[in-house]
Amino acid sequence: MLTDHRYQEILSRLNGTGRVGVSDVAAYLRVSEETIRRDLKVLEERGVLRRIHGGAVPPRLDQDRPLQERGKTNPREKAKVAANAEGLIRDGMSIFIDTGTTTLAFARRLSGRNLTVTTNSIDVALHLGSGPARVNLTPGMLRARDNALVGYETVAYAQRFYFDIAFMGIAACDLTHGWMDYEEHESALRKVLRGQARQSVLLADSRKFGRQANLCTFGLSERLTLVTDRPPPQPFLDHFTQHDIDLISS
Repeated sequence: MLTDHRYQEILSRLNGTGRVGVSDVAAYLRVSEETIRRDLKVLEERGVLRRIHGGAVPPRLDQDRPLQERGKTNPREKAKVAANAEGLIRDGMSIFIDTGTTTLAFARRLSGRNLTVTTNSIDVALHLGSGPARVNLTPGMLRARDNALVGYETVAYAQRFYFDIAFMGIAACDLTHGWMDYEEHESALRKVLRGQARQSVLLADSRKFGRQANLCTFGLSERLTLVTDRPPPQPFLDHFTQHDIDLISS
């Protein structure tokens, strides 16, 4: 409860002034500055702020963190999402797996499966390429920070095929703006994939709910299958139930 109180105070100040200082909050709450620094680290991992020298500011809505850095965040939640999604797979399927830390965690569970996998993630392709799966790597421009192939050629390639299931990551989920992404390349590809698959699956850990990015990819009412590690917060759950969204969670 004390930790939650500190988090609420930090976020309240951040929303009110657009910046929060470590020393100011520590003095007000009568705790050490090191305690507040740890709180800011946790809140940054949740995506609700961005640490700077001496404090924190709101997160950037137009830029995600590098894949290697994101991969260290919420590993247990992402592993649960991957495990829950594995139940959708049947040998012989043709699937698309896009780029992201959660989709990579999912791909790691597919070693040894007899599948046809198309992906724009070099990491996914390398992981599955040594097994029995047939792996197709899309063309595109290399985005080095996450080893993804992106751009018009990537989208055009995806439009040539029809998949049993498209497994997609997502950056954020907001009650007002829906499912959101940071970059146009990812948003455009995911919109296309939704029309190129019998089933469109979003892999999203529970900390994506209540966050925002800068691009609206899907509305919350659009028919999708959502796989997450635990049920989303009640307002989201009510909305998904109302619109008959398929939900898979632990």
